[in-house]
Amino acid sequence: PTLGAAPTAYHIAIRHRNHLGIMTAQAVDVGPVPFELDLTDGSVPLSGAEPTLVLGSRHLMWSGNAIGDTALKYTGQDNDRDAILQVIGGVVPSATVTGYLNADVNLDGRVKYVGVSNDRDPVLLHVGGSVPTAVRQEQLP
Repeated sequence: PTLGAAPTAYHIAIRHRNHLGIMTAQAVDVGPVPFELDLTDGSVPLSGAEPTLVLGSRHLMWSGNAIGDTALKYTGQDNDRDAILQVIGGVVPSATVTGYLNADVNLDGRVKYVGVSNDRDPVLLHVGGSVPTAVRQEQLP
């Protein structure tokens, strides 16, 4: 995208509707000539501790932020798991809802709480998997 900013050095930050945001650790020179910045291969240092999920050789944004705050939480107040359950109606855990929704953690076009390819499991995996009370904080200042 075109930024329309004055040519200088900027920290580049990226947010996505249900992922934790990321930001370059150092300022990046931005000028009048278009350029690409690949944040998926690990060659650009990012700010914070474990700002991305490393899967194979790819660096991915942490998904699961169903309520759109600055943390992934599986349990406790303002957790992302309950937000998924609420979107499907909160009563029948096998229900599904389709659409462009923040609770669609795996981005398959539907919100699903139980079963194969559900949206609840990635939240647990991304907070650490074995400790459901763990919290993963976004690494943006």
